[in-house]
Amino acid sequence: MSESGANDGQLPPLIDVRDTLDDVEREANRDVSEEVDAIRANLDRLATRDGGGTVVDDIEDDVLALRERLSGDADWYAEAVENRVRQYRTARRTASDTLDVADPRLTRNGTAVDLDRQRGDLVEVEGVLVNQGEDRSATLQVVFYDEDGTVARKVESRAYDLASGDRRDVSFTVYVPDDASYHDVAAVDASDPRSIDGDEPTPDDLERERRREDDEETGRNESGERSAEENAGDA
Repeated sequence: MSESGANDGQLPPLIDVRDTLDDVEREANRDVSEEVDAIRANLDRLATRDGGGTVVDDIEDDVLALRERLSGDADWYAEAVENRVRQYRTARRTASDTLDVADPRLTRNGTAVDLDRQRGDLVEVEGVLVNQGEDRSATLQVVFYDEDGTVARKVESRAYDLASGDRRDVSFTVYVPDDASYHDVAAVDASDPRSIDGDEPTPDDLERERRREDDEETGRNESGERSAEENAGDA
């Protein structure tokens, strides 16, 4: 099964919660190292694809056990971990059983970039669509999540026709929401009703959207003329 773009030995950004586990340990008013170490061990299993889907269940159980021993800020961080694990489970259900994406990454000018430095800007989503099943049409999907684990934006590439065993390089432009904290990249069957093929913004679309927002703030219409309300203010 597709692991939502995971490479062997590397966790998908959506479920790479190791930094947040550091926050949990720092804020906890008791020693929770044993519980945190259990979660880390299962994250390592997930990174190497050892245990399949059951490892996600184990991680979720570990987080619930951890939260029983926490309160205050430490529990708030642990809740964020729990939300991300649940979102990862949802992303895996959306991803295809026979489609995968290898080497998913965000880039600018051909160089890989970190999400936290690209908020409110355009990036390229790149990856290799891999079809391990029958001939089909597939898309590359990226989902951005805010700090609470809520979907901030979901975007897909155009559909690509893939024969059995095909590998195809894919790259498309997306806008990173200002509130994006992490993201997930997956391969999706274009015939899946959950697919949103064609929803990706283009740079021209984004520029028009920004101009429209600026015009609304200044009271001007799309042609740059002053609005009736603005003119009325001069009367």
